[in-house]
Amino acid sequence: MVDSAILNTTSYLKEIAQGKGNCEFEVLILHGLELIHVGKGILRCKLLVTDRVTGEDGTFHPGAMTTVMDAIGAAAVYSAGDGLHSSVDLNCSFYSTAKIQEIVEIEARVNGSNGGLKSAVIEITRQGSRQIIATGRLWMAPLGVKAKHNASTLSKL
Repeated sequence: MVDSAILNTTSYLKEIAQGKGNCEFEVLILHGLELIHVGKGILRCKLLVTDRVTGEDGTFHPGAMTTVMDAIGAAAVYSAGDGLHSSVDLNCSFYSTAKIQEIVEIEARVNGSNGGLKSAVIEITRQGSRQIIATGRLWMAPLGVKAKHNASTLSKL
């Protein structure tokens, strides 16, 4: 039996890949995403670099790569279980880039936790040669904000 977090992660990413979804920015960046593997705490996929994610020089824009790492890292964290999380820290390193019409592979792996925080490592590599284009280290906190009514003000605390 497949874990519901894995099924939900797969469904969510497939909708975004098809151009559907609630977040227009993720749909723009991840349109055409091809899932290779979705497991508990691990995600592998491919993405064709199109004009949607390139800068004026025709290469994969670092801002778009950062968005990809955040979204795929978050999906890997969600697939590990324990509900929704929100990014609290993302560090990215860029080593190379990809040109328009190249295919890149993205792998995200949950590699640790500290209390409720979860950590994931994300790599974007060139398909075929597996040359590293960028890496990211992501920390996420559980999304459990509850609102309380306090006199006439609304507080998250």
